[in-house]
Amino acid sequence: MRKKHKRIPLQARLPLLLLAALSFCLPISGCWDEIDLTEQGYVSAIGVDYRDGFYEIYAQLMQFASIAKTDSQTKETQVWVGSGRGRSVLGAIADLQRSAQFVLNLEHQKVLLVHERAMPHMEDILDANNRQRASRYTSFVFGTKEPIEELFKSSTFFGHSHLMSTLYNPKAQYEQRSYIRPLSMQEMVRHLHEKGFTALLPSLGMTKADWSNANQRLNVQQYDGLFAFTQKRFMTFMPLSRTSGMRWLDPRFKQFTLEVMKEGKEEETIATVTIDGVHPRYRLVSDGEGSLKYRIELGLKGHVVELNAPIDAAIIEKGVEEQIRLDVEKTYAYGYAQGVDLFLILEDLYRNHLREWQEWQRSGSRLAKPEDVEVKVKFDLVHTGKFDLT
Repeated sequence: MRKKHKRIPLQARLPLLLLAALSFCLPISGCWDEIDLTEQGYVSAIGVDYRDGFYEIYAQLMQFASIAKTDSQTKETQVWVGSGRGRSVLGAIADLQRSAQFVLNLEHQKVLLVHERAMPHMEDILDANNRQRASRYTSFVFGTKEPIEELFKSSTFFGHSHLMSTLYNPKAQYEQRSYIRPLSMQEMVRHLHEKGFTALLPSLGMTKADWSNANQRLNVQQYDGLFAFTQKRFMTFMPLSRTSGMRWLDPRFKQFTLEVMKEGKEEETIATVTIDGVHPRYRLVSDGEGSLKYRIELGLKGHVVELNAPIDAAIIEKGVEEQIRLDVEKTYAYGYAQGVDLFLILEDLYRNHLREWQEWQRSGSRLAKPEDVEVKVKFDLVHTGKFDLT
């Protein structure tokens, strides 16, 4: 008779099965798709210029060790800037790869910087940047009139990484001195395609006038104006000195310090106030003749941070209201002369007054004249600091 073998219980076989499975893992020394960071060049910013029918691409790279903060960090952190040239944007990037000593990785790109010469080709630049899988719509977008390579190599403070510069951290600048809000890639694409919208791209420049260390003047980044686009078409560059009134129309305005001038004397200040709240409102004014007329109402609040002499609060409030009204009117008049709707009046018309928008299109699509845009300003002095005004 055949001898029956005793069946081993499942509980007793389980350790043997686990041991056999683990034995198959012994020949595997590590992850098969592991990436060595030393073999990758992570591009943190891309700059695009256009000359003589060729795109010129600039790639800024940083060393990971320079990004980490250390207590002993005092030397200027290094950046590497490469450049390539081609008939297309990605052709220029491919040209840059010829001399790269590692794999160029665009998955950590944080900034797209476009030179003024390349502005007419913005649609092609955005398409090339966003069509690839590695692109991020959270990247910041800036324009510039400066040489891109020099801007990428501009100075930083205390030996910090360039990630602390305005190029990478524009919100810090906006929090303390609001001018124009930083623009993300997502916002730029949306603004270019929305009806009635004027896309306003912040422009970065450089200055050696303000800061220095023990050895030299520091060449630091600063806003110097903006580039305007209407319906995907590049319009013009507009300097900061002519567009300063834009800040008062921004509902996300944070803060600005204003020197209040004595009435009739532009060289004499009576007080310095910090304005930390703005509430703009647009009102379409119909005159029955079909012309485009608007009233802009601005509600602001702030507080006194410096006083030159005892003075009544009403005088300060009146001075602030008058200065801001003139600033807004001058800015709108400059935009009108350039054919640019700086205050996005047409966006308000399209979103809130569609019938009037359609009539405006049929009538020739002309901007409202400066005399047809009324500006009213109301400033509320919340407090006067630690001391009284008188």
